[in-house]
Amino acid sequence: MTFRVVIAGRGGEGVLFVTRVLAEGAFRQGHPVISTETHGMAQRGGSVISQVKIGDFLSPMIRYGEADLLIATSEEEAARNLIYLRDGGKVIRDSRAGGPYDIDARGIAYELDHPRGANLVLLGFAIGELEGLKPGPFEEVITELSPSRWTQKNLEAFRRGLLHRGPKG
Repeated sequence: MTFRVVIAGRGGEGVLFVTRVLAEGAFRQGHPVISTETHGMAQRGGSVISQVKIGDFLSPMIRYGEADLLIATSEEEAARNLIYLRDGGKVIRDSRAGGPYDIDARGIAYELDHPRGANLVLLGFAIGELEGLKPGPFEEVITELSPSRWTQKNLEAFRRGLLHRGPKG
């Protein structure tokens, strides 16, 4: 299995947390994983990009036109980072637009009374596109990395995303 994932968002949206969960969850399932992140102006709400490669890769950087999957916390971040996507790659984004890989992650997070959980809704949704990966190890990582007061809400957000898996194609 080889998979290249770019995760894009703004500072404070949990891009780095989701990156850690994705990388560690895939690693616990026996896959080699390497990742990198660019913080940019994260403290001021600026763009944050991380890259995760699952499989036998030597470098963590994903070149333009090579990503299999782009996970974006907004339509704007998706548009800004499309350059990373290969032909036939998929974009999963937090959006109400109704596209096949759109999910109202923020709306679902608010329904759960956990606005900061939109990132985990997106990750749960994305797991449906990462064939060969099981949700259990990701739930273990979420449990270990989450502050205790947020553990159950974070798991709930992730599981809601799993229920809304994107179409295969």
